[in-house]
Amino acid sequence: MKKLIAMTLAILMALGLFAGCSGSGSDGGKDDGVIRIWVGEESAEFYQKICNEYLSAHTDFGYKIEVKGMDTGSVAGTITNDPTAAADIYTVAHDNIGKLASTQCAKPITDESLIAQVKADNPESFQSVIYSTLNGQTYLYGVPYISQALFLYYNKSLVTEEQAASFEGLREAAQAAQTKAVTVTGDDGYNMSFALLARKVSDKSTTVKIFEGAESVSGGSKGESNCQGDDTVAIVRWLQAYAADENGFKWASPDGWDADLDKDNRGVLAVIGGAWHYNTAKAALGESNLGIAMIPTFTLTKEAVEGLSAVQAGDVYRGGTFADCKCFMINANSAASKYAKEQELIKYLSSKDVQNASYLECMNVPAYVGASEFIKQCYTDGKVSESEYNLAAAQVDMAEWGIPQPFITGTLNTYYYSKNGPQVFRAMIDQTAYPTTGDQILSETSSLEGVRKGLYLIEYLWNHGVAPKEFPAALPEKA
Repeated sequence: MKKLIAMTLAILMALGLFAGCSGSGSDGGKDDGVIRIWVGEESAEFYQKICNEYLSAHTDFGYKIEVKGMDTGSVAGTITNDPTAAADIYTVAHDNIGKLASTQCAKPITDESLIAQVKADNPESFQSVIYSTLNGQTYLYGVPYISQALFLYYNKSLVTEEQAASFEGLREAAQAAQTKAVTVTGDDGYNMSFALLARKVSDKSTTVKIFEGAESVSGGSKGESNCQGDDTVAIVRWLQAYAADENGFKWASPDGWDADLDKDNRGVLAVIGGAWHYNTAKAALGESNLGIAMIPTFTLTKEAVEGLSAVQAGDVYRGGTFADCKCFMINANSAASKYAKEQELIKYLSSKDVQNASYLECMNVPAYVGASEFIKQCYTDGKVSESEYNLAAAQVDMAEWGIPQPFITGTLNTYYYSKNGPQVFRAMIDQTAYPTTGDQILSETSSLEGVRKGLYLIEYLWNHGVAPKEFPAALPEKA
């Protein structure tokens, strides 16, 4: 095994695959006898303890280990800007893998035992987004160890468990409380996934495709995208009506979604958010009032499906989500002499046992297949509170209704998030015009034609990064 690793390392070095973002060579960092690791701020103390225990049990490891807490959402930018100042091993959300790999800011995983563990432990959905292609070869770059998905926080003092199961039930509770039913934590492309990725309950189907089959090689295909199906049109029309209802959906107020959710303000009864919002939601409602559930279902109305052939009134859908993983990656600027030990350490830190311990101490939901059984047993054994159990269980359950963010290159990430697609989506929900560069390219969004044009525009932005000069005479048409 050691011979195989050494041979693979030699080949990769010869190919120049370890040249860092800043253009430094394969041994860009000096070996000072310390392996540095970046994890989420909430997890740093736990992982330092775990690493100390590992060193005590492996006295011949040969390195000290230092763990630092970071805002994992900004790590990719830090690595890209100055890899020499970054940790040897760092944590990022998987949608950064393609960007970091293609700019040679990361080393691929070559340890066969670690590769085997990743293949054995992780769901197919995660395995589809942790590889990247460089110089025509595909390598494993990210090792999953935390999973996350959107779900529902709600006010248990005003919403029953049954009401929280559907958007109609939330509206019923909001009518009684004379307030709004639900909000989101932002109007960006991530938060709009609850509607965009909604699936039919009977068969979990959706016509939405976002960069399916995309390739990460230079100049590679962006894959196939679609958001113009009749189901997506009907979902947008349903949400338009729900947002127009005085007791329905609202965007977060300028004071923030937590101010809306606050048990005293009662500006809204529920919010769609993630595990990273847990402490804020608990502070807003108090733990005794904090309910947690899957994103609710909704039923298409006659008005939502009017003029459409592929959907029917009464069809039931569940809100969707991006179901993602956070991964360990190796800095391309880290000393080559650390490489084997870095992979040995990642293998341990991403093991099922350490993921389980991380859940118990930090509420990090494990990424491996079958983690729900462990989570349930923890609750049965009284090791976690009801809300802590629900926090994990809701994410695990929502993973079945979502997809990982499919942005395997920086371009795809930019085209989805930063080329005005989210702004077009909000304009449709608000039923307002969407102007671009001074031209009223989408003058109204309330009619069936307006919704079709809006969805065509979003798909066009995904594929091209710019708005079309004109709309096709008939829609839908591939953008």
